[in-house]
Amino acid sequence: MTGSASDSVDDALAAIGDDPQAALEYLVPEEDGNTDEDGTWVPGQATTDRWTMLTSRDWGKHAPGLDALTAVTGAASSFRNRAPSESDPDVPVTADARATYACGRAMSYFGGEEFTKKDFTDTMKRNLAVVVANSPEEVAAAAARRSLGTGATSAGLEATDIASLIYRFGDNQDAMTTLATGLGQYHHNKLKEAMSKPDASKGSLRNTYQRAAASSSYLQTLSEFRFADDKKKDSEEQTTTVDTTLSVLNAVSAAGLTALTDEAAAFTTGSTIAKPLISSQVTDALGTSTGDPYTGLKAQSYVAGLIYGLFSTDSDKGGQRAIDTARSHSWYHEDEDGNPAIDTAALTGDQASDAVTWREDEVRNEDDLGVLNDLDTSITAGKSIGEDSAETNNGPRRT
Repeated sequence: MTGSASDSVDDALAAIGDDPQAALEYLVPEEDGNTDEDGTWVPGQATTDRWTMLTSRDWGKHAPGLDALTAVTGAASSFRNRAPSESDPDVPVTADARATYACGRAMSYFGGEEFTKKDFTDTMKRNLAVVVANSPEEVAAAAARRSLGTGATSAGLEATDIASLIYRFGDNQDAMTTLATGLGQYHHNKLKEAMSKPDASKGSLRNTYQRAAASSSYLQTLSEFRFADDKKKDSEEQTTTVDTTLSVLNAVSAAGLTALTDEAAAFTTGSTIAKPLISSQVTDALGTSTGDPYTGLKAQSYVAGLIYGLFSTDSDKGGQRAIDTARSHSWYHEDEDGNPAIDTAALTGDQASDAVTWREDEVRNEDDLGVLNDLDTSITAGKSIGEDSAETNNGPRRT
């Protein structure tokens, strides 16, 4: 590549890092490709040539070119899972499919063998966290050992690329908070979707929380791998990063992005992440609490069971119904019609522990205890699945 051609690439990347529309058009031009019958983007030759150029370039000669390239991919990723609507009218019809392709290429490249953790600047870590945060379906699928889907795999993405990429920015608290926020919104949406169906049941809730637990454990394990390999195992930095990641993931899973204050929400566009989040702004907005994250997740699932009416209304197996024993606790609230209206995101560390103690010591009704035990078991199983996913052959390239 000639010097002038190299300079033009650098100039183009620098100019569009803050312009999502321009970033998406640069990486995946709308006129160069089409969607197939499954909605997967099929790129044309110009797009393929551009990615070949970008991924074969000697970036060491073009510093800080990778900072600019990752900013562009992060901006383009904000079009994932968006469609034209009254509230979001400027979104191209093809945007989601094209952004999915761009994310797949970017995660495959930066999570692949061309890079190691030492190649990542802090800016790259934060920018790439945006890409992964806007690709939550692939992260959740990798954590739960499920198929990634053709939208991303057609661009060359594999589960080990996702794990490697998260590992490589897993020591950066802002990056992990950004990822936790996007992934939390995904699980929040899945919970609402599952429980709004006419046939929603305790099985629906159980499966949703199992997958949330798998995602939590997956992120925890990958981040802990990074700190261990950097000789920082059990350091204060590791503890703070992991605890913050999981508490943000749990809080956003419960409340969604609407829980963010205006200052933190300025980093989002609709339900996607527009730019790297600042960890302190997110935690200040959510009021995330300390305490074991899986205790918090279990408490949230119990409360969700109450909210969605999954406990008995007339069972006398073992005495009082769960909802009756819950009424004396500070975390329990009802609306004006007498229905449970508990703010799951507001469960503090102490309240979460109290909810777990309530389940262990006060619930005796066999029907209700069966629901709670199922939720407990599913979260424990999900935690194990996520850990195994990060440790098996789909785990990270620890380089």
